[in-house]
Amino acid sequence: MKQCPSCKTTYTDESLRFCLTDGTALEATEQETLVRSATTNPLRVDIPGAETKPAFRQPVLEKKAGSPLVKIILGLVAVGIVLVGAAALIGALIYFSNVRPTSNEISKQTTPAPSPNSSSTIDPEKQRLQDELANMQRKLDEQKNANHTANLPPAFPTPTRTTEPGVVTARVNSPGDGFLAMRSAPSSEYGDRVAKIPHGAVINVENCQREKVRIGVRVGRWCMVTYDGRTGWVFDAWLDY
Repeated sequence: MKQCPSCKTTYTDESLRFCLTDGTALEATEQETLVRSATTNPLRVDIPGAETKPAFRQPVLEKKAGSPLVKIILGLVAVGIVLVGAAALIGALIYFSNVRPTSNEISKQTTPAPSPNSSSTIDPEKQRLQDELANMQRKLDEQKNANHTANLPPAFPTPTRTTEPGVVTARVNSPGDGFLAMRSAPSSEYGDRVAKIPHGAVINVENCQREKVRIGVRVGRWCMVTYDGRTGWVFDAWLDY
């Protein structure tokens, strides 16, 4: 038997080493052996401060019987409604696609349209409008062709050596550039430069155009000339002859 020296609580459990009330180390005690009759109540050790707590019972969750089954039934009903609607829609499409036209519709489709009476008189107002439209279309075509022709470079005569006697010679007078350009056509815009005639060179003038034109500040004519075995066009404002 053991006893707590602090609270004087006695314990019969030999395995205990500390007081259950204040944690003090227990001490062994000697006690006279008492003889109890069979009718005497057994020894009971009350542990002060210890309270009897009711046993913890785990709550039992009540399951609602039939709730998953109801959900499954509702889901199957919804799926069945969707399938029935889809089947009805497909059947309607097949039915309307296979509907055959009636005999009246077939006769309307196969009956040719009546041809206009060739002997009927032509409306003069309608004829006048058609003539005006044709004239406007013709004028538009002519204007389009004229614009296309205007964008093309003018046709110039191909320089050829003259066979007439009395060829005139001239001297190039172009000190600014140091040369006079010989071109493939009588135009500084469309004619390509085929040669450079140096300043002071003597050339043969074959023939010249009658009309005079202005290039920069000078006025002259385009002349067909021959120089160093080549024939081309030069502007005679830079020639002395």
